[in-house]
Amino acid sequence: MTIQISVVIWTVLCFLLLMLILHFLLFRPVLALLDARRERVQNAAARKAEQEKREAAYASMLEEKKAALLAQQQRQMKAEIEKIRADGRRRMEQANEERLNRVDGYRVKAEEECDELLSLLSEHADGLAASFAESLVRV
Repeated sequence: MTIQISVVIWTVLCFLLLMLILHFLLFRPVLALLDARRERVQNAAARKAEQEKREAAYASMLEEKKAALLAQQQRQMKAEIEKIRADGRRRMEQANEERLNRVDGYRVKAEEECDELLSLLSEHADGLAASFAESLVRV
């Protein structure tokens, strides 16, 4: 087997011509597509990072507002609880005063009735003593 120089030269020339044609017709457009895709991916990554940053800022702002709202609601609830407690204390004091007034009224009434009963008892005792004395005198 012999190597023919003309065939080798033609083969190398055809190969170089094919590479040149492929370079202009295939490799350049494919590389351009790959560069464009890489650029779109980088832009998308940058937009995604920016979006995540905005979402983090929004989440932080939302947490702050939520905490502020919760604190405000807690203050309102504490104020309402204090108002209810004060109202309850006031009502209990009124109820205690009413009970004490009723007890004083019952005490005064009981003392009056005791005085009446004592006077009646005294009258009956005087009457009994007089009738006993009369019955002793008759006997």
